[in-house]
Amino acid sequence: MYLRLSLEDKKDFCDGGVVQNESNSIGNQRKQILEYIHRDSELSKYKVLEFSDDGYSGTNMERPGMQKLLKEVKANNIRCIIVKDMSRFSRDYIEIGTYLNQIFPFMGIRFISLNDNYDSREHQGSTIEIDTAFQTLLYDLYSKDISVKLKASFKNKCANGEYVFGCVPFGYEKSAEIKNAVIVNEKEAEIVRYIFHLALQGKSSTQIAKQLYEENVPTAVQIRNPNKVQKDGKIHTWSAQAIRRILNNRFYLGEMTYGKSVAQSVGSKRRLAVPKEEWKVISDHHEALISEEIFEQVSIFRPENSTKRNREKHPLTGKLYCGGCGYSLDYKPLQGKNRYRRFECRKHALLQIPECCVYINADVLEEMVLFMLNKELMLRGNAMKQKENLFSFQEAGICALRKKLDECRQDKKQAQAEKDALYEKYALNELSAVEYQNNSEELTEKLSSLSVLEEETAEKLAGFEEEYRKTEEDMRQIIRYSHIEVLTQEIVDTFIKKVYAYKDKRIEIEWNFSVDKEDSQAKIT
Repeated sequence: MYLRLSLEDKKDFCDGGVVQNESNSIGNQRKQILEYIHRDSELSKYKVLEFSDDGYSGTNMERPGMQKLLKEVKANNIRCIIVKDMSRFSRDYIEIGTYLNQIFPFMGIRFISLNDNYDSREHQGSTIEIDTAFQTLLYDLYSKDISVKLKASFKNKCANGEYVFGCVPFGYEKSAEIKNAVIVNEKEAEIVRYIFHLALQGKSSTQIAKQLYEENVPTAVQIRNPNKVQKDGKIHTWSAQAIRRILNNRFYLGEMTYGKSVAQSVGSKRRLAVPKEEWKVISDHHEALISEEIFEQVSIFRPENSTKRNREKHPLTGKLYCGGCGYSLDYKPLQGKNRYRRFECRKHALLQIPECCVYINADVLEEMVLFMLNKELMLRGNAMKQKENLFSFQEAGICALRKKLDECRQDKKQAQAEKDALYEKYALNELSAVEYQNNSEELTEKLSSLSVLEEETAEKLAGFEEEYRKTEEDMRQIIRYSHIEVLTQEIVDTFIKKVYAYKDKRIEIEWNFSVDKEDSQAKIT
């Protein structure tokens, strides 16, 4: 069963107002579908899986729950999909038509939409009915209409001074008494004022971050999400970037800005930037923490006047971490005073942890990673050659399971035909009630056993096919990337999950495939 609830589904619009709508809740959908399954003698025998997306629009298929469902569909693990109504599955009438008319019939998947009284088993060999097609078109138009209303409601609230954004800048919090109002959080505000005070003394953002760390001033994460700090085990410190964000945020002047971006399309998660001159600004929206004079003195850095260059991106950027502190390493290309390309621990200057990998030569690092990768691929290639017998075994196993599954389905079909014929004889008074009951119970028990056997065989077959696919994919990757000479982004993304660099210039690689730890370590000399 697939359940979905978007933000617009949580609300209905009535006479210009917004009222809560509980009928589409995840709980309501789940209850309605489960009741239907339990009432149906055939469906109640199946194992029920639940896939859901809470807070996602139905105008596109890029939803986590939907992607998991479609993955199971591709693996041939799904026999039937049930939704409350068509709009839960998709609000795009072309998309849903493709699935109902082409994909699901081809995969042999039954599709049921409860509120639309639609069951694909009743439409085998034909396209969806005209009323269903119009219904999905209406869902599509409704989605666009509701999106326009939500945007209008959001803009009206912003224009009226309501703060309807999720996150409140550090130093403030949402009022518990007045809806959508922002008030000062004195504990956080004291830190913000202190940051501006240090900036007035002429200290740089890096110097401010270091002083806050030395004075044990808690970060935003430590104050607002202490549980996360306990779980990740990292040393949390202020960063120069966080300091600059505070020093350049006009929210601390009492201003609220909105309309900085717009959605690319209805239901799209991608946002498009709006030119700064078109932003909407409300002055004196909330209590200011600093004055205009102080802000102008300390807010020297301006994005539009930035001298920062578009630096080259290294393939290992975002995947290389310091083995001492656990933070990522920054790439420094050949530029200015840099005599060679290198990676530097971005937290060492602040934390001064002795175990930190302060820096590592990028050329040497690339050579070491390439050496380890080629060695790993060679080892895996040799292992794959030795697995030729495994391929044969897997293929034979898959063929045997497919044959067994076909035989099981044929036996089921034959048993059902016998049961139908038995009933016809009983209806024509060719069998007594006792004979019919005894034979019918025997056939029912046989059908039940065959259904269990069919499900078990299908699960084993899916497991064998997935194992075979992974083995085949590993072999294809190894053949494709044999004898790598240059470390590219594609190669890094394909094989490498993380790389840890240590003070003694040793590196440890976490591969995207399973590997023994001792095989993933080497020293750079």
